[in-house]
Amino acid sequence: MTDTLDRLSGQRERVIRARCGRAATTGFALLVVGSNIPAPILPIYRDELQLSTFTVTALFAVYLFALVGTFTTVATSSLTRWAPRVLPVSLGVGMLGDLAFLAGHAQVVWLFVGRVLTGIAVGLGTGAAATIAVATRGDRGRAIAATATLAGSFLGLVGASAVVQLLPGPTITIYVIHLCLLATTMGIVVLALGSARAVLHAELRRTTTDSTVDVVAPAIRESGRSGRGPAWRLRWAGYGLGIAGWAIGGIVVGVLPTLVADEWDSPSVMMTMLAPIVVLGVACLSPYVFRTMHPGLAVAVIGSAAVLCVVGVWLANLPTILACCAIWGVGQGFAYATGLRIVTAGLSPVDQGRVASRYASICYGFTGLLSLCTGAAATAWGPLPSMFLMAGVFVTLSVSVSVLGHRRWP
Repeated sequence: MTDTLDRLSGQRERVIRARCGRAATTGFALLVVGSNIPAPILPIYRDELQLSTFTVTALFAVYLFALVGTFTTVATSSLTRWAPRVLPVSLGVGMLGDLAFLAGHAQVVWLFVGRVLTGIAVGLGTGAAATIAVATRGDRGRAIAATATLAGSFLGLVGASAVVQLLPGPTITIYVIHLCLLATTMGIVVLALGSARAVLHAELRRTTTDSTVDVVAPAIRESGRSGRGPAWRLRWAGYGLGIAGWAIGGIVVGVLPTLVADEWDSPSVMMTMLAPIVVLGVACLSPYVFRTMHPGLAVAVIGSAAVLCVVGVWLANLPTILACCAIWGVGQGFAYATGLRIVTAGLSPVDQGRVASRYASICYGFTGLLSLCTGAAATAWGPLPSMFLMAGVFVTLSVSVSVLGHRRWP
């Protein structure tokens, strides 16, 4: 009788853990969806509000800088210990961002406000969701921040592009839909977190041995013991993987749609968003389809695809650009998820949230800087020189990561 009760109790706890993990992941993915909604609308804003290419790129980049500031705050504080409270707050901030975007169809200043609020929401949600995922799902939740980020980015681009293309009020309708989804999901998340209160309380009290703000993952420490070189090299190789992977998004989402719209002069939103959709669609599948890919090969793929992107823009050949994006997607999905696993291996839920926020902060910060510089170069010199600048950065980054990780990859 006692064994039966124990089994039922264990099964109930597993159900509660799974339900809470799914709710947190869904809520976080919806926040990321909101961060990608403006991408297919940026050309419309540019035409209706008479914005320059640099202003359009700045709209993309200001989100990243707000995000990095929030990530830094989460990574250097104890906010992840309060993850069950922080996640609903992040959803509320995301809803405020949608309201700002609804006002932004007439005044560009509200677009910047909306981007900042969305950046804060995603920044808070990343650490909170990563913490809850590991607390409820264990090691399977280590890369949940990367998986949900890629899935949310893809769904945001596809959904927003479809709504903008097919429904009236392209700068309003999509935000109303997203606002309703966030409100509904917030209710589900609050209920799921309430039912898992005891589980989360126990898990969030657990800490990593010798945990400090500057946590060194066991996989990295093991690299140092095994004689394969200084531990910091593997750690920074992991960060470099994430930077190389996520910087692709800054170019493909923040820069390429405007270049495609200018070059082909197409009224179709879906056509201008083909490049980001291809990249993120492939990136969502890459960590699962190419699970045995070597990290060194991943960065080589990323650097090669950057060169191919220059060729596509030079020839004004859309199929070449899309082929580049498909190759980029393979490298991006694997690199971002694998880098996160390397730098967080073996950490407690609280440390997972902090280190995942630091990881994302570094990746997004570099992405924002690269996209802003590329947009400025496109405005000052034209699209082709800006692509040469982008390719040079990616090739340099790929070589550096390969050197750091050589014979040290776990």
